[in-house]
Amino acid sequence: MKNTFNKSFRQGCFEGAGIPGISLCASFFALGAVFKNTGLDAYQSFLSTLIAFALPGQVVMAETLIVQGALLNVFLAVLLTNARLYPMTVNLIPVVRQEGRPKWHYYVLSHFIAVTSWVHFLANYEKIKKEDRFNFFLGFSSTLWFLSVIATVIGFYIAGVISKKIFIALIFLNPIYFLCMVVSNLRTKHIIFTVIFSFILSPILFLLSPQWSVVIAGLVAGIVSYLIFIHFK
Repeated sequence: MKNTFNKSFRQGCFEGAGIPGISLCASFFALGAVFKNTGLDAYQSFLSTLIAFALPGQVVMAETLIVQGALLNVFLAVLLTNARLYPMTVNLIPVVRQEGRPKWHYYVLSHFIAVTSWVHFLANYEKIKKEDRFNFFLGFSSTLWFLSVIATVIGFYIAGVISKKIFIALIFLNPIYFLCMVVSNLRTKHIIFTVIFSFILSPILFLLSPQWSVVIAGLVAGIVSYLIFIHFK
């Protein structure tokens, strides 16, 4: 059992340190510079990634601080931004669940769930034995978390040395990687339909509501796709 844990955990760590880790580190590296420009110190920047580990929520926090938003505004903005992690966790835990494993293990694992680890794992979990999935994901996701914490601190101290344009490009590297992963895994009709329909709706809805166009487009496309391909199938 111990050898199995070590093998699957190491395999997860190895994959996490590859392309997924590089793309995520680039974004958190840029985030560290953003934090410095908002007035946060190195300790606060370090704790932000250590405790939160949610890039969009951390970016929203930084932007709200820049405009001198109240603490309540920061809390609500981050809460709404990170709410996406809940359905991701609900979707992932049954895949890695093992009989006899204590529940608190899953609470610990939930902290490491992020979009990058979630997409990568769900695209490859069928290749991993069921009894090894928990350990693999723990190694993969914790490696991403560890590297992101380090990258945030390094980015904080290097801010001002590298051009702002480079930092802006780096922070979008991980979302681009995520988009590529999603596109590469478009295998079912309802997902393909949802993506294409959202793509068509977004610019149309932008003319009516620039602030909510993307959210509404995704919601409408998801509901229509569900009704056509699942509910009325």
